[in-house]
Amino acid sequence: MSILKLVEADSKFKYELKKVPGAERLTLCLQCGTCSADCPVAKRTEKFRPRLIAKLAILGFKDKLFSSGVLWLCAGCYTCSERCPQKVKPTEVIAALRRICIREGNIPQHYKKMIELIADMGRLHEVSEFENEIRADMGLPPVPEASAEAVKHIISKTGLDKIMGITFTGGEE
Repeated sequence: MSILKLVEADSKFKYELKKVPGAERLTLCLQCGTCSADCPVAKRTEKFRPRLIAKLAILGFKDKLFSSGVLWLCAGCYTCSERCPQKVKPTEVIAALRRICIREGNIPQHYKKMIELIADMGRLHEVSEFENEIRADMGLPPVPEASAEAVKHIISKTGLDKIMGITFTGGEE
């Protein structure tokens, strides 16, 4: 981890975060590390540590949290929440941080790409004629053609297109 400069911290951020459902108990975190003990993601990468995320949030290093990408590594397994002696629920704190991150327009590029694919095709992956033939050989029904119009309508009505910076090409919005 790099050196943290206190002048980069937003001392009021923890109070803003505590207002978001799921992060109310954030400041009760004792930095004991119990949450990281059985975290399946923390076992695979040094970058992800739930207690470090809580520490950065409490100290107000919002920009560091939002730009690092670590918030998007959480698998949402709730192992950390089950183990926390202070009942902080790190998974919910991370979800709250993600909501603020999205609200501020700081969305990972792969999420934008996924939304674009869903808007274009109605699903993440195109199902070809060949794949439907294989499904038929296995006794499975074919995957029907997807209509993206309903998905585009939902994306537009929720404002997700504006948040993600997506513009639809052709068809009804």
